[in-house]
Amino acid sequence: MRLLHLSDTHLHAPGAMTHHPDIDAAGRLEVVLEAASRAGEIDAIALTGDICDDGSVVGAEAVRAMLHAAYPGVAVLAVPGNHDLSESVRTVFGPLPEWLGPWRVLGVETNELGRIEGLSSPAVQALESMPEEQGERAPLLMLQHHPLRSRSTHEWFTLVDADRLAQALIRREGPVVLLSGHTHQSFELLEGSVHHIGAPSTYYAITHDGSDWWFAPDGTGAQILELSDSSVMSVVAVRA
Repeated sequence: MRLLHLSDTHLHAPGAMTHHPDIDAAGRLEVVLEAASRAGEIDAIALTGDICDDGSVVGAEAVRAMLHAAYPGVAVLAVPGNHDLSESVRTVFGPLPEWLGPWRVLGVETNELGRIEGLSSPAVQALESMPEEQGERAPLLMLQHHPLRSRSTHEWFTLVDADRLAQALIRREGPVVLLSGHTHQSFELLEGSVHHIGAPSTYYAITHDGSDWWFAPDGTGAQILELSDSSVMSVVAVRA
């Protein structure tokens, strides 16, 4: 199964105030999608938050339209980020499927209005409330905006009470692939049975080094994941 992992597209309604008005967010997303199309067919799209810069339904609809134009009929699994309004994302993209092939799917809203950093409690609650009949051994594909692990220790780019989520994931018997965004930098770490995969932004890149971070001249794009029935076979960068 091949997934296109996108994040931090930051589109917006016409005329809306944005954080970087000098960057054409829609134009950047188009360039990334064109580059991704050259990598072949995909089975689904994972979109890990900051879909909009202004939280608008119009911005989310614009992202959906561009994805459907590039990949007609391909399912989009979307979760909100700190720039999004959760209700806008739910309205436009709908609920996530419970399963994607053999993978159990779990989408988590780590965002809270007014916060840049993420909250781990929604993820912990979602894990603990999963129906037991689905099986703890089933491989889990988990999507959330804020990463549990990344190259950053800055408070803006972390999860509040992250250790609770780490322990909840350790208690699972099956493998977990945890997809995230937020840092605008690609990241990958295999930690026990948890495979952490952070996507770059399509909008602009950031470089992180502990508590320090700075805007980077390159590093935007996406990534394509190839999954077996129980693990990540490959993560291929789409640079654009």
